[in-house]
Amino acid sequence: MRDKTVSIAMAVCNGEKYLPAQIDSILCQMEEKDELIISYDPSTDETLQTVREYEKRDNRIHVVLNKDHSRGLVSNFDNALRQCSKEVIFYSDQDDIWMPDKIDKMVRCFEDSKVTVAIHDAKITDENMNVMIDSTFKLRGGSTSFWKNLIRLSYIGCSMAFRSDMLSVVLPLPTKKRSYDWWTGSICSCYGKMVMLDEALILHRMHQNNATPKKRPPLSYQLNVRAIIIFNTAKRLLLNGVK
Repeated sequence: MRDKTVSIAMAVCNGEKYLPAQIDSILCQMEEKDELIISYDPSTDETLQTVREYEKRDNRIHVVLNKDHSRGLVSNFDNALRQCSKEVIFYSDQDDIWMPDKIDKMVRCFEDSKVTVAIHDAKITDENMNVMIDSTFKLRGGSTSFWKNLIRLSYIGCSMAFRSDMLSVVLPLPTKKRSYDWWTGSICSCYGKMVMLDEALILHRMHQNNATPKKRPPLSYQLNVRAIIIFNTAKRLLLNGVK
């Protein structure tokens, strides 16, 4: 039995096709006191019915409806995080596959009391789970540095976990549309250590409809996100008296 309980924050929207495989890969490694919080955005497929069926069968699953759709995925994750009540929080996509020991290996990173956020490597696959890229760290140049990640983000949200103590500074998520992970890693690393687990603990599925961008976003978007992160990091550090 682990010494820390976990919350998994999952944002779903039009995810019916891949959701069962993702949820099953998570449930098999959750313990009795853990929780899977699924925030639902209105969908045109059977996503809601799918997650409601899982909720009926497993009392560790809680489905919450997202009433604020103004910022898409960011609003959906914000809604999920507000329901999380356990000690370590994981972000989860709706269409990946978690390796069977992901939760345990990530939770061990927090045995060091100075660690506020942890990231792990991932393999990128096509929609049929054929591996296309063996390592996101090699692809992105994995780093724990605030400034290096501000220049070029080296991690993805579905490979991240952070202490629930950080919720008071992580929320509300200030970014627009996406980049919730960029913000979370940045602000958490200012309050302690970010650690990298150099092991691929998920198969990150890329397909036509998922939220992960297939190419670098426009420069205007990248600059806007950096400005939002810098401004809000400084603001929240000052409000909390952190120098």
